[in-house]
Amino acid sequence: MALKFPRQSKRGFTLIELLVVIAIIAILIALLLPAVQQAREAARRSTCKNNMKQLGLALHNYHDSHRILPPGDVNGGGYDCIWLGSQETRNHTGQLYMLPFLDQANIYNQINFSMATGLGDGNGACTAPTTGIQTAATSHSIAVFECPSDSYSHGPYTYTSNMAYATNKDYRTSYSFIYIEYNTGDNSSGGTYETATTTKTAFGHNGAARMRDFTDGSSNSMLMIETPMEKQSAIRGPFWATYVATGPVIAAPYRKINQPYSATDSRAEWGSPGSEHVGGCHALLGDGAVRFISENIDINTLRAIQTINGGELVGDF
Repeated sequence: MALKFPRQSKRGFTLIELLVVIAIIAILIALLLPAVQQAREAARRSTCKNNMKQLGLALHNYHDSHRILPPGDVNGGGYDCIWLGSQETRNHTGQLYMLPFLDQANIYNQINFSMATGLGDGNGACTAPTTGIQTAATSHSIAVFECPSDSYSHGPYTYTSNMAYATNKDYRTSYSFIYIEYNTGDNSSGGTYETATTTKTAFGHNGAARMRDFTDGSSNSMLMIETPMEKQSAIRGPFWATYVATGPVIAAPYRKINQPYSATDSRAEWGSPGSEHVGGCHALLGDGAVRFISENIDINTLRAIQTINGGELVGDF
């Protein structure tokens, strides 16, 4: 007689049980997602800080080689022809001169610095360079010039409707030099950086400082600061390979960190420091240190550390 075993029915999850499990998983994901995003932003912020560290080393190595910092720009075009005249050499940026010290000698060696690296001039009123401009060497995205937290498109950009902002396949940079004002070191009459006799920043048109000029102390003076890639107008700079009219950050109190364009437009105005990091931005100091500067910093303190010879007494910042 054959043995008979009782049959056991296989029981799976009920619909309610399955929904409960899915809901628990969804809650866990919702709890973990902010932590993951924070970790990713922390990594991006660390990379941004490291970028500025590399820029600081490049500037110091340049200074060691040339006994002076690279010019903020060379014959930068803008709203007038003060700097241009009939010169072929124009619209070079300080970032171009830093390339050999950033492991970018292959790009640097392709650039003919006797030719223009940008189209910018006084709205087409200036004498155009007869040899044209060069873009083959400069139409590249270079990671060390870009903050990974900045989600705005870094390029390439081409714009020719307003020649003060003219670009040709150019890429934005998140890290800008600081000028006292738009047109030159301390005036709008076309004088070079070296001729300025009042308060200075480390860089300016057609010139820059030597370390001996940092009478406020290198640890209390800025070299560069972050600036958002997205401005109130898409034609605003800075770009790493070509100078446009709104290339530098303008020293406080004219511009505050993360200052919005208006009460109804949260984008940055031209010449403004800032970043997509929460609460402030990174700044590179003269001694090579990189500091995160709060957007709530006192405006007079910000002004004091953006200049190199103002004689201010700077406390903690």
